[in-house]
Amino acid sequence: MYQALYRKYRPKTLDDVCGQEVIVQIIKNSILNNQINHAYLFAGPRGTGKTSIAKIFAKIINCDHPDGYKPCGKCVSCTQENNSDIIEIDAASNNGVDEIRELRNKVNLLPAYGKYKVYIIDEVHMLTQGAFNALLKTLEEPPAHVIFILATTDPHKVIETILSRCQRLDFKKISNDAIVENLSKIAKKEQIDIEKDALTEIAKLADGGMRDSVGMLDQARAYTEGKIIVEDIHDINGTLTETDLKELLENIIDNKLDEILEKIDKYNDKGKNFIKLLEEFIDFIRNTLLFKEAPNYFKERTQNIENYEEIAPKISINELFNIIETLNKYSFEMKNNNNSKLLFELALIKIISKKNHEKVEKSEQKVQKPEKIVENTEKSPKTTNKIIQNVENSEENVEKSLKKQTKNEQHSPIPSENTSKRMQNVKKINEKLKINLEKIKSIRIDNTLAKFNKQEVRNITPALELLNDLLLDPDYSNGASILLDGTLKAASDENLIFIYKTKRLADLFNQNLPILEETIAKILNKKYNLIATDLDEWEIIKKDFNNKLRPFIYKEEQFNLEDIFKEDDPEDNITSMFEDIIEYN
Repeated sequence: MYQALYRKYRPKTLDDVCGQEVIVQIIKNSILNNQINHAYLFAGPRGTGKTSIAKIFAKIINCDHPDGYKPCGKCVSCTQENNSDIIEIDAASNNGVDEIRELRNKVNLLPAYGKYKVYIIDEVHMLTQGAFNALLKTLEEPPAHVIFILATTDPHKVIETILSRCQRLDFKKISNDAIVENLSKIAKKEQIDIEKDALTEIAKLADGGMRDSVGMLDQARAYTEGKIIVEDIHDINGTLTETDLKELLENIIDNKLDEILEKIDKYNDKGKNFIKLLEEFIDFIRNTLLFKEAPNYFKERTQNIENYEEIAPKISINELFNIIETLNKYSFEMKNNNNSKLLFELALIKIISKKNHEKVEKSEQKVQKPEKIVENTEKSPKTTNKIIQNVENSEENVEKSLKKQTKNEQHSPIPSENTSKRMQNVKKINEKLKINLEKIKSIRIDNTLAKFNKQEVRNITPALELLNDLLLDPDYSNGASILLDGTLKAASDENLIFIYKTKRLADLFNQNLPILEETIAKILNKKYNLIATDLDEWEIIKKDFNNKLRPFIYKEEQFNLEDIFKEDDPEDNITSMFEDIIEYN
């Protein structure tokens, strides 16, 4: 009769045990030092060696001629298959008070062959409250010839009074490397032709369980006649390859819901396990997240990164977090629902729906591109951008040039008679623009606060994020940069007030009003009258407004902003006045 591989290759000695080095060392030392406890609790995931080590331990301590921690394999205790001194009890099916009372009545019987009677109670957490209470007294003060080994996958379900009477040994999940190494040995002995990637995939799907991994290898051998490949492992487990998972994520990124639903139907026809599929998909998205955020860590632990290199640039960190959050919410429901396919469909539909909803919200904030330039705006963006650069530095550049010219004239045999006059004219022009801007600022601040609308601030502030999209546009980049440095503090239906930390930055804003108003109109599809002030001045204005210390009266603007800036165009005036002394870069 054929014997399953997980039974055939079950560990026979402590040296055969894989992946539980700490537990094995504790057992070895206990045996060698003759420090054997009367009760042990073996806790850990399924398939990690709890029952196997319990049986090996029981055989060693009953062996007539042990070689240290190794049984001799020749005495009666070692050779008997059904040793009456080693009693295994399945608490899942024998969990009542009557079964435990029967056990309690038999513990006083002496062992037939060895030194100890060993009771191995598997899945002990399944015992009822009454059964635990019946076991308690015997467990606390057992006869000298009795040892209890309690095994469980859920130690938190074992009552505290039982836990406190046992030496607890926590079994860990077996590493993928240890599983692959053990599977390779078995495959070699059984002459199973399997590729390394398939073994790695088995280890990954086994989730730290050696028994599950050996069973999967046995199943794969029965499934295919030739060489076992990765696709075979996914077929027998109802899971998907990384390439399939990448394509599914691409469909989500591209909002291709029809293709997603068609894929789900195909998965269902092939008998895919949607619970496992969901877990695999979450794991793939988690790996994509690691590839983006911790590439060095990820690459050290992953061999095949081609799929992640291709998909990672197409999706943002926030989108990955949103997908994982949604899938996790449905994961628990799928495990407790008969129709896992339906819930998997709903999870992906919800992800697509949420993604589209966010896109619609963003598009509602982002206004259509205006067909016409803002009313009364005649200058092209390129020309106005030139103004930004020149107005900002005009006074500084001119003064530097004049100082250079003056310095040269000091060493010249014939000094220029126009230097002083030129400086006065520049200062006069700049002073005139400053006076006009102060008048404009006073009117626009009053007009804004006279019709102050708090909701308008709330509506416009999120839309200002769209300025980031203009930073790469050569026609609007300077305007967008200036606006992003400020903070919108007050608004009415037609006016906006921006605040800057320093007066210099606020003045720079006001010296470039035409291009800034044009930039705002581009993202909001509406013309607003803009003005800026610095933080210190704003605190005074805010105090006056909140405490009603002075009236803020609305006045119609009787000026044309473009005419003011055209009249004192720094580029034209400075060029005509200074000609050769202006240095162009």
